[in-house]
Amino acid sequence: MLENIAHLIAFDEAGELSSLTPLSDEQVAAIAAQYPGISQQYLEFVRKIGIGSTTRGLNIYNPEPASNAEKHPSYQAYQSIVYQTLSGRRQPPESPVPADAVAIADSGASWWYCLCPSLGPGVFCLDMSGPSFEPEGDDFFSFAAGTLILGRSSDQ
Repeated sequence: MLENIAHLIAFDEAGELSSLTPLSDEQVAAIAAQYPGISQQYLEFVRKIGIGSTTRGLNIYNPEPASNAEKHPSYQAYQSIVYQTLSGRRQPPESPVPADAVAIADSGASWWYCLCPSLGPGVFCLDMSGPSFEPEGDDFFSFAAGTLILGRSSDQ
């Protein structure tokens, strides 16, 4: 496990995170105020390393409610009556996404990576095709090391 941001930066030997743009202290404070309980590791990451697209095309961004996934074209396609009929799936009775979950990253596909203060410091993968909400990393730094730097994700 990476203990701090300096270890994470040193771990990024290939420079995967070099294309990100750091946020100002004011921007980070605004995120913390809007999303109480959000991961301090995430806040430190966006302050010192940044947001944007990594060199491999993974996206880190300002938080947004994970419930916004319901408006995403992938979510709507996977949850449509046509898709469910063709795939033989039935719609789950309710969304598995906790109310306080916030999306903070994506792979450009139908996966959103989320923080959820009520579930602890971990990072979770919201798979729009389920939909499902499963653990992806024990904390933000381990997620960043495994998914953003090394390229491991829920689909591998």
